[in-house]
Amino acid sequence: MDYSIWLSVCYTVILCSPLIAAQQFELRFHICTDNYTYNANSSYPSNLNATLSSLYENASRSDGFGSISVGKNSDRVFALFQCRGDDSPESCRGCIKTAREEIKTRCPNYKEAIIWYDRCMLRYSNRSIFSVREESPKAYMWNINDIGNAIDQNQFNSNLVGLMNQLITRAASSSNFFAMGATNGTAFNTIYGTVQCTPDIFPSECRKCLSGRVNEIPSCCNGKVGGNVLTPSCSIRFETYPFYTAPPAPPPPASSPSPQTPPPTSLNPSGERKASSRTILYISVPTSAFVVLFFSICYYCYVHKKAKKANSAMKWGNGIENMERNLSNI
Repeated sequence: MDYSIWLSVCYTVILCSPLIAAQQFELRFHICTDNYTYNANSSYPSNLNATLSSLYENASRSDGFGSISVGKNSDRVFALFQCRGDDSPESCRGCIKTAREEIKTRCPNYKEAIIWYDRCMLRYSNRSIFSVREESPKAYMWNINDIGNAIDQNQFNSNLVGLMNQLITRAASSSNFFAMGATNGTAFNTIYGTVQCTPDIFPSECRKCLSGRVNEIPSCCNGKVGGNVLTPSCSIRFETYPFYTAPPAPPPPASSPSPQTPPPTSLNPSGERKASSRTILYISVPTSAFVVLFFSICYYCYVHKKAKKANSAMKWGNGIENMERNLSNI
């Protein structure tokens, strides 16, 4: 059975919906597989409740993915969740809480269902859905705004495919099968894109799934500035506005300590090098002390010699006076 769904969605209507605003998560789409229903008196509903509660409890995991099965035989429930690769554990937990409540409300008594939000996906079934690439059911969504003229469309589509192929390569080689990035769309806009696979499939299966979604862009959203292709195992999205959380800029590299340099030198007017002021200070301090000491000694010697001469002259004068007294007495 082909569950492909073609939807034209006005993003402004979705974003302004009171239900979505209250939940703070944008409901993209949900699908109830109508050929599987369960009996309310069976063990399936209790197993389903236990499964969804366990997914919610594990939604804060750092890898944003979890799977579990509960029950036996025909009443066994298989379920998994995945949050967008740039989502925080807290936001992921909130999205899964909303998804588990909504999927039971929108798909009552169904043994298989899937629901997509802008930040998470949750699905359950009565058959094993683990480690299997599944590309249906499928949902197409697109932005109602057009790219522009034919020249702009060709440039936009070419750059879009180039961006998506780069993101597919990065996602298939990453641990969480998620990649995001941006490129120039036309001269007047930028394309922002994300691709993601559930990490329970092989990298080669992820690449095939995502490549198939890119090939569906002309059927989904040709000529539009945004589009979203959703499947259980993978999804792609592009817009001309940043709808994902950009990673923080890496810190600048730590600078290595610079080697110590000798004191700078400069040239005097004659072209000769002269030492820096620090060197002059080291030399002038002991030199000044020596000069002060030298002049102190000289001054001491001068004063001492002058005092000695004055004392000798005083003694000589006293001698002459005594001689004159003696002569007068004679």
